[in-house]
Amino acid sequence: MSSRKKNNSNSHFSGTKIFEAVNGVDEFLKTLEREFFGEAKLQCHFNSANNKADLILDLNFNFGLTEILRHFNEGNWGNFAYPKESQLHMSSCFTKALQKLNAENSHTLDIIEASFHYSDTSIVISRTSEYSIPKQIGAILSKISEHFVYFTKGLTEMPYEVFVPVYEGKTQNVFEPKKSQTSYFDFWGLYFEDNVHHRVMIYSLNNKELCHEDLFLLE
Repeated sequence: MSSRKKNNSNSHFSGTKIFEAVNGVDEFLKTLEREFFGEAKLQCHFNSANNKADLILDLNFNFGLTEILRHFNEGNWGNFAYPKESQLHMSSCFTKALQKLNAENSHTLDIIEASFHYSDTSIVISRTSEYSIPKQIGAILSKISEHFVYFTKGLTEMPYEVFVPVYEGKTQNVFEPKKSQTSYFDFWGLYFEDNVHHRVMIYSLNNKELCHEDLFLLE
């Protein structure tokens, strides 16, 4: 996880949503916008040697994370009666949209990073395995809700970015992503405001604790 600036709006994503090299992108983005109630934008990075395309997704919202968690927990996300139904529906719709996008193209596509930009914070999710982001998005939001009071220091301080997940490296005091790991629910990286600087902290979901980390996380 490298240093990021607060409110890093996605101005570099402005422009058309349709990419000539990928069929069905516009419909894919419209599906996500309808399901998540935000504005979706996409970057594509092609690897011609492996016949693959890595996708970087940004979803921008005009409301805060607390509002979306309230709807999610009340079970009225998408007119479902229970939070579990909202969670399963969200992951299912996302996965089906990505599968349909793959079916319309001759190369393999997957999302390597998805950023959810709310009015009060950003959630940045990295891929841990094939289709891991769409498959786990509902569970991730559920865990964010479950641990919200802990990583916001008892609702007193909102991190301006949350990185899901980060992993403990082999080198002492270094956290780095490991592609062999598959869990989203061990450690998250958080950026907090500290006057003109940012403060990096690690949140342990197992211990429900925040700890300081002096070194930046590696991407």
